[in-house]
Amino acid sequence: MIEVEFPAKDYVSPGFQCIKPDASFPNMIVSDPSTCGWQYLRRTGQHNWYRDQRLPNIGFANRDEAHILYNAAINFRGKSALEIGCFLGWSACHLALGGVSLDVIDPTLGDPGYLESVQASLSHAGVRGSVQLCVGTSPEGVERLASEQGKRWSLVFIDGNHDFPGPVKDAVVCERYCEPDSMILFHDLLSPHVAEGLQYYRYRGWKTRIFHTSQIMGVAWRGDVKPVAHIPDASAKWEIPSHLVDWPESE
Repeated sequence: MIEVEFPAKDYVSPGFQCIKPDASFPNMIVSDPSTCGWQYLRRTGQHNWYRDQRLPNIGFANRDEAHILYNAAINFRGKSALEIGCFLGWSACHLALGGVSLDVIDPTLGDPGYLESVQASLSHAGVRGSVQLCVGTSPEGVERLASEQGKRWSLVFIDGNHDFPGPVKDAVVCERYCEPDSMILFHDLLSPHVAEGLQYYRYRGWKTRIFHTSQIMGVAWRGDVKPVAHIPDASAKWEIPSHLVDWPESE
């Protein structure tokens, strides 16, 4: 396995295969999370918080969270995957580098500046050909892809509208078009609204668990698949929000 060196205050779970596509994101910088106004962003500063220097109020998945995506995608290599909400393509890049054929739905791709930036990053990383970028919102965009292109997905990453009822709507539509053996990943479960999306799958009989990362990720799966074995940073003394305190790490 190739050794990858990361900046100080980055953490990646032991046992993960690692990549570092930073050169494909020349505007990505380490920033102070206290400058972000979103109420559900953790501000402990124990791990690096990355953002694009052109956009001060929105961050990327941190290093550990991006590697959950990458290592999950490796297990679905050659299969179809869906991402709802790509921002500037950091998470999409990690998924595509894992070897999946990725469909991305995001309304900001209708902005020429956003689209050009995402295309440039994916091209530099060598994965532009395996990613279909679609302008739209969920659930309508998911429905359109499924009906017009006959899409069904084995791996889904939901990181779109974080306000109620957005995450639940995303969960409902994705379940409808998932393969029998499939997995759904969520980012930002520190938000109770996002956690409701994962809770939907729990009610529907899917297996679920949470990953103790800075923003807390969640996963639901069914059939002959299983989530990656993630080991949280033992030195990070994060508080678990009240809406997740009774949630087991695995079911």
